[in-house]
Order: sequence, then C-alpha cells, then structure tokens
Amino acid sequence: MTAPGPLLPQALFDAETGSGGGGAPSLYDMAELYDAIVPPGPCEAFYREEARRGGPVLELACGTGRLTLPLARDGHEVVGLDSSRTMLAAAARKAAAVGLRASFVLGDMRDFALDRRFGLIILSCNSLAHLTEMGDLRACLSAVRRHLAPGGIFAFDVVRPDLRELARPEGEVRRLDLGPNPASAVEAEEVAEYDPVRQVRVSHWRLRETGGRRRAMAPLVLRQFFPQELPLLLEACGLEVVERYGDFARDPLGAGSLNQICLARAAGGG
Repeated sequence: MTAPGPLLPQALFDAETGSGGGGAPSLYDMAELYDAIVPPGPCEAFYREEARRGGPVLELACGTGRLTLPLARDGHEVVGLDSSRTMLAAAARKAAAVGLRASFVLGDMRDFALDRRFGLIILSCNSLAHLTEMGDLRACLSAVRRHLAPGGIFAFDVVRPDLRELARPEGEVRRLDLGPNPASAVEAEEVAEYDPVRQVRVSHWRLRETGGRRRAMAPLVLRQFFPQELPLLLEACGLEVVERYGDFARDPLGAGSLNQICLARAAGGG
C-alpha cells in the first residue's frame, strides 16, 4: 500500500500543492477516487461471517457500499448510514445497478436516531478514528448502544498505532502509492504531523492526477487508539468487549498486529 520515497522540504511541498488554503477537496467527496484506493479487502469476509449471527444490520460510515452491498447480496436486511451525500449516492447507484435492496440514510454517526434496533452494527475501515474528541466518541458509542438489539453485537476495527510512523520527523514528505495494484496505484505524497497529547495524526496528501497535474487534498485527521484504552472507552459508554483480534483471520492481538478488531455488546447483555 505504501512505499517510502524521496524526501522534500515541507516548504517545497506546500508551495507546489498550494496547501494551507481552504477549498481543497475531501476524499469523501470523490467516490471514484475512494473506490480506487480503498478496494474490498479481508474485512469483507470477516463482517459477512459476523452477520450470520443475525440481523438486521446497520453499517455506520458505509461510504460507497463496500460492505453494505455484499451484506445485502447475502440476503441480510441492511441499512447504511453516512454523512457524505456523494458517497451515499454512489452506493445507491451500485445497489440499483445489480438489483440489490439496501437502505441508505444520510446521518451523523455521533447523533442518529433510527427508531429501531439491530442485531449487528458495523463500523469498519478505521472509521471510528474520524472522531477525534472524547465527547464525539462517547456520543457515537452511546448511540450505538441505544440501537443494539438485546444480545446484539457492535463490530468495528481500528488501526493499532505504529510508534515508528508517529515518530517520523514533522515536515518529512514521503511517497505513497494508494491502491491494491502497484501498476495502477494512485501516486501521492504525504506530509503528516502527530499530536501526542490529543492522540491525533493529521495527514496532508498531494495526488498526481492523469496528465501529471497535482492536487492537494483536505487534511485527513485521525485519532490514534492505543490497545489499553479501547476497553475503558467502551465501558464508559455502557459497552463491553466480547472478543478482540489482531487481524481479520481472528489471530490474537499482539505486538505485530496492524489492526484492532473488536466485538462488543451492551454491558450486562441489555
């Protein structure tokens, strides 16, 4: 997914991209680009297996339907919620093109009220990390708890922080090749900074488009979740961990794990 590249002074990066000004597009306003760099992966089989526990299924931050559509194809009643109209429109088009029935709802995962409960609620692809403030995290997890059916499961995954990556010198520019296929990867450069107090990493991307034109993207701001804090965060919101894995093959969480995959339920089974 990523490959180190030549380093450039941050001032040169800023000058070439025009970064620092407003109006840069967000990845979540560019559905085709999102699909190109975030293709189906090993998480799909994991969440499809979890859905066999029983539904209905609610997917938060569903994006363009990368998981919503396979779940609907499996015959589950599934609702996808996202805050991006662009992403939801793309998901709805995909569903209609293949005759799948899925409901898509424009909403904020911090504050949603669907007047029903679900046997499985999914939040995949490190999407919880977009909530960088404790108040927003508590609001989201509390809303999840309210929407869980008795015995229902909240399944989510977040990245396990890589201390070497977080310790990179501020202002260092590195090459990224975004996408699953090196031959067709989207060429990009990144400058990132990390706030160790807030546990927030801010990433600035510059993409090379067809014809060599370079485009600066809106900053990608992500919370870093360390393994010992996740159970406490869930507990504070009335949830408890059922299982936790280090990858989508359900191997134990360990020092070499890239992800933290969690299954949680309402505390006390309520």
